[in-house]
Amino acid sequence: MATSEAEIDSFAQFAKQQLARGAAGLSLEELFDPWRIRHPPAEDAGAIEASVRDMEAGEAGRPFDEFADEFRRRNDLRESP
Repeated sequence: MATSEAEIDSFAQFAKQQLARGAAGLSLEELFDPWRIRHPPAEDAGAIEASVRDMEAGEAGRPFDEFADEFRRRNDLRESP
């Protein structure tokens, strides 16, 4: 997805506000991370909305332990102590 001028302007405004609030010691990446959380890419927002709809429809996914066991087997990883 191409970056739009509006996104650049939005980030610049956010970064300037953070600097005015005392975030002068932060790197560009440290400024970008919280902005990106507030402004996720459209694809991410769509995936999140789909997941919420699934949950509302009763889809609970699968337990993490089940996933972790399968992931470890598939990737030949030992369980951490």
